[in-house]
Amino acid sequence: MQFKELNLKKWITETLNGLKISKLTDIQEKSIPLVLRNNSLIVSSQTGSGKTYCYLVPLLNGIDCSKNEVQALIVLPTKELTRQVASKLNDFKKYNPLLKTCNLVELKNNNLNQNHLPHVVVSTPVKAFELVNKKQLSQNIKYFVLDEADMLFDLGFTNNIDEIFKKIDSNRLIKIACSATLHESLSNKLRKYLKNTKIILNSKSIWLNPNIKHNVVYSSNFDDFDGTLLKLTKAINPYFCIVFCNTKNEVNKIYEMFINNGLNVGMIHKDLSINERKKIFRDVNNNKYQYLIATDLVSRGLDITGADVVISYSMPKDDVWYIHRVGRCGRNNTSGTSFVIYNKNYDQQINRLSKKDINWNFLLINKNSELINKNLRLRIKSKPRFDSKTNAEIQKIIRVNSKKIKPGYKKKIKQQINKIKQKKKHEYIESQVKQRLLSSNIKRTKKNRFK
Repeated sequence: MQFKELNLKKWITETLNGLKISKLTDIQEKSIPLVLRNNSLIVSSQTGSGKTYCYLVPLLNGIDCSKNEVQALIVLPTKELTRQVASKLNDFKKYNPLLKTCNLVELKNNNLNQNHLPHVVVSTPVKAFELVNKKQLSQNIKYFVLDEADMLFDLGFTNNIDEIFKKIDSNRLIKIACSATLHESLSNKLRKYLKNTKIILNSKSIWLNPNIKHNVVYSSNFDDFDGTLLKLTKAINPYFCIVFCNTKNEVNKIYEMFINNGLNVGMIHKDLSINERKKIFRDVNNNKYQYLIATDLVSRGLDITGADVVISYSMPKDDVWYIHRVGRCGRNNTSGTSFVIYNKNYDQQINRLSKKDINWNFLLINKNSELINKNLRLRIKSKPRFDSKTNAEIQKIIRVNSKKIKPGYKKKIKQQINKIKQKKKHEYIESQVKQRLLSSNIKRTKKNRFK
C-alpha cells in the first residue's frame, strides 16, 4: 500500500515524499488505518520495521494545529529515544510551520508556555510525571503513546506511568503501545491501560529476522578474545559496525585497542555527558566512523544510520537483549550480519538461542584473518533431572516447615532442600561415570574380540 492511498493531510504526504517514504511496511499497513479510525492498539514488530511511523503518521493527521493545547503525549524510556522521535517530528514541521512540538528532556525548567502550548509532547516517564503533577497536561489529550513499552516496564517506570494515565485518561483518549517484544507479562501490564485494545503482531516469533545472519567466531586460541576481534575487523571490513560490550570498562578497553590499531572509531556509554552523546550520534549520522563501541544504551529502539554489522564482544545476560542488539542492523528490509566473539561461558546461551530458531554459523578465524566455516562443539552441561519422588520430598519439607514459622525458618527450608538436591546430583554424576566406564569397557571388549 502507498501512503498516498490513505488520504492524509497534504503536509504529511509532502513530508513523507521529502523523506522518500512512499510505501507502507507490513506493520504500518496493518496498524495505521486502524489508528486513523480512532482505534487503540498494541503494536509488536521486529526492530527496524517502522513502528515509529505507525503512531506518528495517524497521530499528526488527527491533531488540530489551530488549537493552543497539548493533544498528544509520547513517552519513551531514554533521553536518546526522545531525541530520535523529536527529530522525526521536526521533519514534519518543515512542511507545516503551525505544528508545535516539545521534547521535555531539552526543556530546562520543565514548564510549558501556556500561551504557546505544543501540540505534541515527547518525554521520558519522569519528566512527563513532573508535568502532570504541575497540572500542565489536561484531559484534552487525544493520543497517549508508550513506545518501547517493554523497556519502560523493565526499567521500573510503572508508578510514573500509572500516575500519568490517571490524570489524562478519558473516553476520547486513543492509546498506543509499541514494542519489539510482546510476552505474557507485558501483555498483562498493558491491559491495565489499554482495555479492549487490538493487538497487531507482525511476526509469530520475536527471534526470527530473515534479513540477519548470525555467526559465532572463534580462533585456535579460544581465550584470545581481543585478538579474535581484531582479526575479525580485518576479515570483514564493514561499512559501519557497532561493537557491543556489557560494561563501560570493556567499551573503554576496546576503544583504546581500536585507536592503537589505526581504526576509525567512536564510543558511547552512560557516563558520557549529554553533549558528548549528542556529538557521537551526530558524527555517526554523518558517517564519521567505521566502528562504534557501545554498551546496550544504544541497543533499544535507536535508528542508527547505515549499520550493516553488529559484533557482540560479550553476550548480554538476557537473550532478548541480543535480539535488540542485532536489530541495529538489517533495518528497513536491508541485510545485516551479527558476529559473536566466542567464549566457552556462552555455550548454554548460544544453545538456548538455537532452540529459539536462531541458525548459527560457526566460523574459525585463522592467522591470516580468514574466516573458515567450521563446526564448533559446544560444551553443554546436562543438568540432573529430579524424579517425582524427589520433588514430592521437597514439597513435603516446604509444607511441614512453613507451618512452624520461627526465626530463620526460610533458611532452614532452603538448607534441607539443597541437601536433597546435592545428594541427587551426586547420584546423577555417579551414574554418568558408571555409564561411561561401562561404555568404554564394552568398546575395549569388542576391540579385543576382533584382534
